Amino acid sequence: MRKAFFSSIVAASAALLALPALATGSQVSALHTLLKIRPEDDPPTEPVARIAGAANEMEGFQVVIRGGDSGLRNVTAHVTELVGPTTIDDSNFVLYRQEYMEIRERSDANAMQGRVPDALIPDVDPLVGEKRNAFPFDVPPGENRLLWVDLHIPPGTAPGVYEGVLQVEAEGFAEALPIEVEVFPFELPSTPTYTTAFGFGWSATGIAHCGEAWCHGDEERYDRLRQLYAIAALDNRVSLSSVAGPGVQGSGGNLDFSRFDRVVGPLLDGTASTRLSGARLTSVQTWMAERSPENYAAWEAHFRERGWLDRTFDYTCDEPPLGCGFDEIAQRQANLHAGSSAIPSLVTSSVQRLQEHGVYESTDLIVPVVNFVNGKSGDYAGDHSALYAQARKEGKTTWIYSSCMSHGCGGTVGGEYEVDHDLSGWPSLVIDHSALRNRAMPWVAYRFGFTGELYWETVWAYTTQSDPWRSQWDFTGNGDGTLFYPGRVDRIGGQTDIPVESVRLKHVRDGVEDYEYLKILEAVDPKAAREFATRLFPNAWSAEALTPEQLLETRRAIANRIAGAGGGNPSRSPLPIPGLGKPTWTGGGTDEGGCATASGPSPALAWLLGPLAVALGSPRRKARGEARR
Repeated sequence: MRKAFFSSIVAASAALLALPALATGSQVSALHTLLKIRPEDDPPTEPVARIAGAANEMEGFQVVIRGGDSGLRNVTAHVTELVGPTTIDDSNFVLYRQEYMEIRERSDANAMQGRVPDALIPDVDPLVGEKRNAFPFDVPPGENRLLWVDLHIPPGTAPGVYEGVLQVEAEGFAEALPIEVEVFPFELPSTPTYTTAFGFGWSATGIAHCGEAWCHGDEERYDRLRQLYAIAALDNRVSLSSVAGPGVQGSGGNLDFSRFDRVVGPLLDGTASTRLSGARLTSVQTWMAERSPENYAAWEAHFRERGWLDRTFDYTCDEPPLGCGFDEIAQRQANLHAGSSAIPSLVTSSVQRLQEHGVYESTDLIVPVVNFVNGKSGDYAGDHSALYAQARKEGKTTWIYSSCMSHGCGGTVGGEYEVDHDLSGWPSLVIDHSALRNRAMPWVAYRFGFTGELYWETVWAYTTQSDPWRSQWDFTGNGDGTLFYPGRVDRIGGQTDIPVESVRLKHVRDGVEDYEYLKILEAVDPKAAREFATRLFPNAWSAEALTPEQLLETRRAIANRIAGAGGGNPSRSPLPIPGLGKPTWTGGGTDEGGCATASGPSPALAWLLGPLAVALGSPRRKARGEARR
């Protein structure tokens, strides 16, 4: 490992020094993940990619590559390992090229227009390990292009600051972006405490990848695609609650679970090939042709035997009276409860409506739309979270969900865009809403006492759009119900079809990890956890007033409080570069191109040589008495 790292640093340094002058006006810089940058935007960036996270956390940053006056051709990128108290191998990184969705009709007047980044094409995909076509690419003059860089901080990683380099190269161009990763002295679980139940249409993967809902009878291919999507979701802290497309076959209590166990079992047991070791589905819905007491009894018995019963639920009715009538709810619940006393009945509705129609007592899992928990106007204006707190005291579970109400269900196509303040700021998963709104729901859930989130679909556009890469417009929103792209080999390269993640899915993941920070803090200081969440989200729609810096600073403050309770504090200050001192960034360009320090080598060279000094054994390492690798 040490020899390989030494060789990579020397090679990178030599390549950088040997290159001709950089392309005029080109720049490589870093940005946090909480802004969506269009090709013509000029975002506020930094000369160093600085991120911070706990062990077993997935943390990302963006790389902005500007084309300058003449553009860049055949751009590629790679990262080195990270060196600090120990070493974080470069295999823990995944590099993605961000691809744009052309927004022709905005989801609402608060939305973005033009080319908005969303699809994430991996360099080497983390699912089957195949090289894809993220690189090379061109950057036109006067525009920028974006990378998304994900790092999985391995479990057990020693706290402290780690340093490395991301090297960007093109024809006649090379620039090194320093990376600084601060690891906090605590660890996130692979399976979140925040329950998620995201929909996964049974026919979508077959239609998008095989050209037919059931993959023309190729059961093995159909099931493998379903598993790959579920694994990708788990590595983004999300559970797809209906992975087994055909469901469980049988009737009269004689159910055949063999295919279900083969496909979904590893995802429930935590034995699937996830990057988050041991990650398990946090939810799975009953999926059978007949809602009979005998079938529910068989489902309970099997799930109890397999140790999965605590994660199953019955999706009794969605948004009554649209999904079903309230009278139907009562009959369905009677069948469920006659067969099982352990499987909860889920209904997406408010406490008020359930009480009004006489099915509150028989509903075990209540899931209101976020707009009805803390509304801006109408019948649900004000904070109604006390009703759900009372439901929890009575032994019920409460999750929360977002819908087209976050952008307007009435539509905008062909009409004037009028700012509707009732629509602004809500948690939302559409493409053209802000990153903060994409990330907000777990914060809102914690703030108002909810323990999980339901989202109606993740692949809806696969069945409604001829090409989900060109449009995901549904329910008057861009990407409503779609968080993936079909990664066919003719589109992304490689030999195996995979799901392609979206930027929005990454924001969901980061929000879930924020929730886990709050839960860890809650265990040692519940009052502080509540105060942090309430300060950042006084209302469910507070994302409209937030800045990225406010969220990131709050997250760090939570980490500091956790670390303090555990006997150590994360430090803001990066460790000095051995033998070179800490660079002082002056910013801007120099006659030689790139940025320069106040004294000493350029940042790019300093950050290339810094890890080299560590690899050779610096005075700092020797003074601490640490063993060399």
